Amino acid sequence: MRFQSVVARLAFGGFAVAWILALTASFGTRLGWWNLQTGFLVLLPAISAGAIGFVCGVAWVWSSLARNESSGARWGVIGLLGSAIAIGIPLNDARLALISPPIHDISTDIEYAPEFKTLLPLRAGATNGADYDGPKTVVYDGKKTTVSALQKKYYEDVIPYIVFGKPLAIFWRGLNAANAMGWHVVSFDPKTLRIEATESSFWFGLTDDIVIRVKPAGKLGARLDIRSKSRVGENDMGGNAARIRAFVKKLKNL
Repeated sequence: MRFQSVVARLAFGGFAVAWILALTASFGTRLGWWNLQTGFLVLLPAISAGAIGFVCGVAWVWSSLARNESSGARWGVIGLLGSAIAIGIPLNDARLALISPPIHDISTDIEYAPEFKTLLPLRAGATNGADYDGPKTVVYDGKKTTVSALQKKYYEDVIPYIVFGKPLAIFWRGLNAANAMGWHVVSFDPKTLRIEATESSFWFGLTDDIVIRVKPAGKLGARLDIRSKSRVGENDMGGNAARIRAFVKKLKNL
């Protein structure tokens, strides 16, 4: 019973240390206490603590089942579940990085991608330039290809949104959808039918930039194109494509 009680408390301790370090790494970066690289370094021991907590939590479960005894249940259950989440988030990010193409600039129009204008000053210092990466050559799976080719292969559903209706009406729907997504709308212009916005991640406050462009499609329709690009990082783990999908879904429901 003593072993069971000890591993239960160790599981909880691992969970607590992991989350304290993870939140410190995240919000320390968001508040500007250190740069992103330092934040990731602070995160590494959090993953280790979470792994220890998870192993101890599993040991507690094994001991409880073997002895038919629930001693330390409160510490063991919280520690096991909390540690699983603590290590599950970074492990899932690592999984996404492995299965996602190394790109971070996604556009529904890969030939004439919408350009950033109002956001340019806000992107000062970003490691990823503002120009569209579509023609950029990258190596993936040992083969040379381009960003736009990888997008067409892995995110073939990211296409222009074309509907019957007046372009101005679609523009206002697009603005409402952007606000409903919780994005920070930096600028919108009903004359040029353009919207620019940003979205920052909860963890580390990483900012991605978004531009929306609406134009006529034939005599009775309108075409909305959207582009989303990360300011830092080579691999967005599918985040920009997911953002565009979510926006189009929101747009269709308005």
